[in-house]
Amino acid sequence: MLKFDLNWARSNVGRRVNLHLKDGSVIINVLITRALRVRGNCERSVLHYAIPQRNKNGKVFLKEIAWAERLDSQMFASDEVA
Repeated sequence: MLKFDLNWARSNVGRRVNLHLKDGSVIINVLITRALRVRGNCERSVLHYAIPQRNKNGKVFLKEIAWAERLDSQMFASDEVA
C-alpha cells in the first residue's frame, strides 16, 4: 500500500498496479503508460494506463487516486511450473 503522487507515478511507468480511488472503487491490474502534468487554465496531473486483457486505455486525474498497490510481476508469469 503506497501513497500516490506524480513522482511515484513517473517512477512506475511500465509497471502493473491496482489503483484505489477516493470514492472507494478499485481499478485492478493496470499498466501505467504515462504520468504527466497538463497545463492550462488549471494545472492538473493525469495518469494514463492500459488494461492489457481488454486492449483498452484510460486516464484518471491523480487527485482522484487515494493510493496505489504495486503488483508482483512474478504473479503474472504463466509459463513457470511450480
